[in-house]
Amino acid sequence: MKPKKNHRFFAWGRRAAFSCLLLVSLSAAKAATFTERNPAQDFDNLKNAGNTWPEALWSNGTTMWVADSADGKLYAYKMSDKKRDPAKDFNTLDAAGNNLPTGLWSNGTTMWVTDWQDKKIYAYKMSDKSRDPAKDFDTLIAAGNIRPTGIWSDDDTMWVSDTADIIYAYKMSDKKPNPAKEFNIRSLIGNRHIQDIWSNGTTLWAADFAGSHGDDKLYAFSLSGRSRDASKDFNTLESAGNVQPRGLWSDGTTMWVADTKNDKIYAYRLSTQEPSLSDDNNLAFFGLAGVEWFPNFDSRTYFYKAVTIDYNVAHIAVAAAAIHEGASVEISPPDDDPNTPGHQVALSAGDNTTITITVTSENGNARDYTILVSRSTSWHRDLDFNALNAAGNSQPRGLWSDGITMWVADDSDAGNARLYAYKMSDKSRDPAKDFNTPSAAGNTNPAGIWSDGTTMWVADWQDD
Repeated sequence: MKPKKNHRFFAWGRRAAFSCLLLVSLSAAKAATFTERNPAQDFDNLKNAGNTWPEALWSNGTTMWVADSADGKLYAYKMSDKKRDPAKDFNTLDAAGNNLPTGLWSNGTTMWVTDWQDKKIYAYKMSDKSRDPAKDFDTLIAAGNIRPTGIWSDDDTMWVSDTADIIYAYKMSDKKPNPAKEFNIRSLIGNRHIQDIWSNGTTLWAADFAGSHGDDKLYAFSLSGRSRDASKDFNTLESAGNVQPRGLWSDGTTMWVADTKNDKIYAYRLSTQEPSLSDDNNLAFFGLAGVEWFPNFDSRTYFYKAVTIDYNVAHIAVAAAAIHEGASVEISPPDDDPNTPGHQVALSAGDNTTITITVTSENGNARDYTILVSRSTSWHRDLDFNALNAAGNSQPRGLWSDGITMWVADDSDAGNARLYAYKMSDKSRDPAKDFNTPSAAGNTNPAGIWSDGTTMWVADWQDD
């Protein structure tokens, strides 16, 4: 009789694996949480069956197969009552040389089994448990995937976890590596002890065994973005006594996690209840690039008016964000210039533009914030009078012109108020036409002026 292999000596460096093509419905729109044990669904009879090193799991919904790296076989159990079903065991692994199984996944026709020692994935027929070597993955070593553990596939890509903290990807069609779909676990969560992996097609979970860097938890990642999704982490394993998590499998309601220390499979409820939806539709802030407005922003103030904008400004960038992360924000009018960063709103010269920021809460309630923006009329820079300050005309008040001369009232000289004269042709000074007599007449604070061409009338803002 072949002696039982003792693999516990180097078990720190290996992972369990399981995967499944079973169409499990876990809606991506529902928030998955792993916080509640479900002991009634535990598999407690592994040790009695001799299944003392459970590394990986896979089920078709009727039978649960458990890879054992100490025996080099797959043990079968009924899902209904968790009892052994030895007629469905895979006893062909050792003979095939697949004596360190660490990961499982099946499409219902073929069972793929990772081997830590041989650094490959063996294929077996589900029908009679015999080998199907034409479907083996022999490409792992060339890809650098030399410590393979868990596997999972969507029937297009096979993902293979590795204790080097990388989840490698391979094409199912030709078994070649597909680096574009790899997960660099170390860059995402640091140096860990990633074991088995499983996904519902949206989120990928990876069991972390508490070695020198492990955490005794399930880490969650976005499958499509290959990014972290910490909101779906499973952080309660250690408190449940599930301190050496290896294999993973779920039917969408329950998540099963194999444990090599306690030789059992722990069950957890996989909650998919819709979270309560927030009615928060308040704005956290808005911004108008380079423009001031009043009153000061307050999430409870819903109307604002911007300081009049120069006519040369044809667009204004608008930014806004809601207080609640689940609320949506829409800015109207639509973005007028998608090629320019920010939401660009076109402004018409001389007109008012109404900008509406609509915040819609998670439960569908909308609130509008309105901003009125005015753009000044055309500015003919070439017709400006730029000589006033140089002439001492530092407090200009009223204006009047006969088309040849422009007179500008000024009350800046105490006791010496005057009307400064400028040529309309080139905007230069024409002091010969100044009115220097207002002060002597007591008109010391000239303001508005007007003439009929014969008489000049000058208002005094102080004398009324």
